[in-house]
Amino acid sequence: MGISFHDLRLMSDARQAGASFDRILTIGRQSLCLHPAELELLTATTPRPATGALTAEQLSFGAPAEPFLRAFLGAGSVEALDYSDYEGAQHVHDMNEPVAEQIAGRFDVVFDGGSLEHIFNFPVAISNLMRMTKVGGRVFMSTPANNFFGHGFYQFSPELMFRVFAPENGFEIVTVQVVEARYPSPELTRNRRAYEVADPAAVHCRVGLLSARPVLMLVEARKLEHKTLFTRAPLQSDYVSAWSAAQTRAAPSTRVAASGTPRWRSRISALLPRSLRVMLMGWLQKRRYSLSNRQFYRKVR
Repeated sequence: MGISFHDLRLMSDARQAGASFDRILTIGRQSLCLHPAELELLTATTPRPATGALTAEQLSFGAPAEPFLRAFLGAGSVEALDYSDYEGAQHVHDMNEPVAEQIAGRFDVVFDGGSLEHIFNFPVAISNLMRMTKVGGRVFMSTPANNFFGHGFYQFSPELMFRVFAPENGFEIVTVQVVEARYPSPELTRNRRAYEVADPAAVHCRVGLLSARPVLMLVEARKLEHKTLFTRAPLQSDYVSAWSAAQTRAAPSTRVAASGTPRWRSRISALLPRSLRVMLMGWLQKRRYSLSNRQFYRKVR
């Protein structure tokens, strides 16, 4: 697992906005995955980073990330939690099970750089991240979104993150972004294009993505208060809208289908031959679910 350019970009922006990085917890020991040009860009755009105090070995690709996090983000301590102590983690715990109360609310930042997709009991695992974060602290995640079939148990969607890190659970989303990566892996290649993702509840439809390249999703969430988590299970927003519309008997001419397709377009499509209609639907879906759709994706880097 590694911390890459875009992870550090988000953290640096948060630090400049006043977030504390005094005590950091990483899920698993992290490696520094910065290419020379990325390192130069980060240090050039970050006010007074102390990376000059690090050796060339500590700044090299694949080096342990802890010295860089202390120097670059001003961290007082960087601890790790893992299933085993084989890499020297300070906290040994199976994230399928709830963490002990002793480490609840102890960390300013909890960073998951690609662990939760490998953990079967996702609701417990994500709850652990949230519980270990201090009020006012932040959770950062970097997780597979597209074209990582077989990498872990899961690939996650933005909808899940917006519904999990919600005020009813004591959190708010700062940003959800996707990074279009390259093969053979996101860590080994430079990935400079990042896009902020719209909340499906805000655009009133599903926010999908069809991509030829691997895509990572980055999440930054802020803890507002301690709350009992998931007293009500998160619900997918387009279904909530559909159920609400059915209950209030909204006028069909003003409603939007769960797919985001206006009713008038559906009616016109119904007049076409089935083969042509299916072909047109596929073309429209590819166009709609692409990073060029500015309703869903806004380029940030």
